[in-house]
Amino acid sequence: MVTGVGLFLIVSMLAGCLSAPPFEGVAEDFPDYGLISPEQAVTVLRVLADEPEFVLLDIRTAPEIAESHLSGAVALDFYSPTFHDNLTELEREITYLIYCRTGNRTGKTMRSMEALGFEKVFDLDGGIRAWTNRGYPVCTGSLDAEHTCSGERP
Repeated sequence: MVTGVGLFLIVSMLAGCLSAPPFEGVAEDFPDYGLISPEQAVTVLRVLADEPEFVLLDIRTAPEIAESHLSGAVALDFYSPTFHDNLTELEREITYLIYCRTGNRTGKTMRSMEALGFEKVFDLDGGIRAWTNRGYPVCTGSLDAEHTCSGERP
């Protein structure tokens, strides 16, 4: 039987766990927000991918995404006429890892997100090209249909 003091201790411990940032206690080399290497992106994905307040955002076109994308990504086409409007509708309080093909579009998007008040944004340096050049797994096919992946998400 749990006493009042025991219940208080359990609730206090759980509250402490729930209120801590998901990357607290992770290796000191956890990257700061902003431009990060593919290796740092692996760390971000390992730590945050299953967090409800994390979004892996692919800002390429649908054909580019079908060719290859990161597992768990959601799409927001940089070249869409509604891109900026869609960007303004995103939640500003959550964490994003954004990527494109080589990093050009994400650089522009990062500046827009900063101007809109987003503070927790990682930008994959070199885009998916740098990711694949390091041999990390990708998926092929549409995000909203069955697709095949070359390996498990890191």
